[in-house]
Amino acid sequence: MERYLAQLEVCKQIIDRIRHMINIQHIQSNNISYTELYNELYKLTPLIPIEYKVFSDRLRDKILPNLKMPDFISVNQFGQQLSTPQNGINPYSFGEVIATITYLNGYSNNSTSSIWNNIHPQVISIAKSRFDDGHYADAVEAAFKEVNARVKGIYTSRTSIEKDGAKLMQAAFSVQNPIIKLGDISTETGTNVQQGYMEMFAGAMIGIRNPKAHNNQTISKADAIRKLHFASMLMYKLDNELA
Repeated sequence: MERYLAQLEVCKQIIDRIRHMINIQHIQSNNISYTELYNELYKLTPLIPIEYKVFSDRLRDKILPNLKMPDFISVNQFGQQLSTPQNGINPYSFGEVIATITYLNGYSNNSTSSIWNNIHPQVISIAKSRFDDGHYADAVEAAFKEVNARVKGIYTSRTSIEKDGAKLMQAAFSVQNPIIKLGDISTETGTNVQQGYMEMFAGAMIGIRNPKAHNNQTISKADAIRKLHFASMLMYKLDNELA
């Protein structure tokens, strides 16, 4: 645990330095080397506590492979494709890094023996009884349906338009025209955060809510805990919507 906390602190410090470079020095994220952040996140991933495996999996499988800006592809006068290597930070992945590390830091500062002490009240109200009865897949499905319902309620009340699932999330958290602002889109870091959360909300609907809703799946208690923490993270972020 000490190694995890120490490595988490290293990652936080690097993120703070990068945010300072972006917001204060006005350096574009794609001009900031991704290498140091990548290396330290790579070290952190296997140290993350097992109950937060959903975040270590996301870091390993989604964020780290996309942390570097993709190489620039161009065509020369002969019609041949040319690839120019890019070594900057992908701004959208950086937004997801900020969200993930912020949540892990909050957990580490409030670690307790009961998982419910770290779970959002709305998730508790809808999922705890199901979870306690051993209906783990049902608890997870209910939690993400509640996330969807909360976002839908906000979006519909502000636009009078009905959307659902991933399309709802993409519209509600759109960087171009956000109905729900989670980052200050007047800054690059805030834009990255907005994009990162949009992808997490949409991904949760596609990868977690929909499979549970459409299939009679059984999942382990440990897997349910991880996914309930993810739903909780999304709910807490909605609590902190920007005016």
